[in-house]
Amino acid sequence: MSIKEAARDGWLVIAPHPDDEALGAGGLIAGLTRDNARLAVAFLTDGAGSHVGAPGWSARRVAALRAGEARAALRILGVRTPPILLGWSDTAPHPRDSAAFACTVDRLVALCRRVRLTRVTTTWAADPHCDHQAAADIARAVAARIGTVPLFYCVWGWTRDDLAARLATVRSVALASIGRPGTARRALACHRSQLGGRITGARERFVLPRGMRRLADRRITLLLEERDAA
Repeated sequence: MSIKEAARDGWLVIAPHPDDEALGAGGLIAGLTRDNARLAVAFLTDGAGSHVGAPGWSARRVAALRAGEARAALRILGVRTPPILLGWSDTAPHPRDSAAFACTVDRLVALCRRVRLTRVTTTWAADPHCDHQAAADIARAVAARIGTVPLFYCVWGWTRDDLAARLATVRSVALASIGRPGTARRALACHRSQLGGRITGARERFVLPRGMRRLADRRITLLLEERDAA
């Protein structure tokens, strides 16, 4: 599948946290927007748990900052519509049998039907983070409702020691990015709070490792399909 072929469909891109869209799907998003594809980007969590206890930074203020960073990143990637902020708390995903989970699925299904989105992609369930795994569960549920097969991109999964064995269990589709080199890296740079800037003095502080930042430089997006998908 080429980006031009992919752009014939409408896409829902789900990012577990603000910055995952640039790290895992920046090239895909930039290519789709360049070809004027129908596209919506949803953020599952509010990101407020990345800097716990920073003086002067309430959870609400951190969440507002991260939402602003996400909007700036999406503008660089060419997205002209506001992101969908689903508002889940960091590292506290709702169970699949909960009302909150069902409400999120209903909201995204309604969006897909209204805007005619027929592709759903999010982080791979093999990513070693509970929010990334929850996003995969959401994508499966939404895809089942709209009659499509979910596709997954990898973020933290690249760090797994058993990555080769895990990849052997899925089908992969490589999409060459189209657009100016460095677009995804510039989008990632908008997430200053995750790169060590903006917020200081936190009791619990996340800074994206430099090695992980290089994910935004890739010229190919690898999308994964589960082999037992209908």
